[in-house]
Amino acid sequence: MILSKRVALAIAGVAAATAVGTAGVAAATAPDPSGSPAPSPTASAPDSGTGAPGRAAQRRARFGHRVLGRGLHGEFVVRGKDGAYVTVATVRGEVTAVSASSITVKAQDGYTATYAVTAETKVRGKDVDTMADVKVGDRGGVVGTKNGGTLTARAVLVRR
Repeated sequence: MILSKRVALAIAGVAAATAVGTAGVAAATAPDPSGSPAPSPTASAPDSGTGAPGRAAQRRARFGHRVLGRGLHGEFVVRGKDGAYVTVATVRGEVTAVSASSITVKAQDGYTATYAVTAETKVRGKDVDTMADVKVGDRGGVVGTKNGGTLTARAVLVRR
């Protein structure tokens, strides 16, 4: 599977967002699975009654980020460099199992996901550079790809 620079950036963006509690932000930039191009962003109209152009849009955007910031787990689809669709899966919570080849994270709602760890998996966090540094009980998130029923970690982010 070849990921385009855009997909890699989307995954990296989601990974960074997960680290600060904002999993799934890049879902808004994912193409429509039907193959139709996503609509171009347009300038927002002034908020009638407030006299400040775009204020309502800014409030709505902040609300959306707060809601996404509480995201625990999710999936979204992006188009890869080769034109194939790639499913990106995220989870944020507590590490319940970790080894050199896999990591399991349990979200607050009880959802648990186990991701395979490869040589390409990036590991980030304070005092965390490799999978050997990740411990059971650490809090953080994982962003990866889903192929069939297999989850593969692209980034592991740990908050201590």
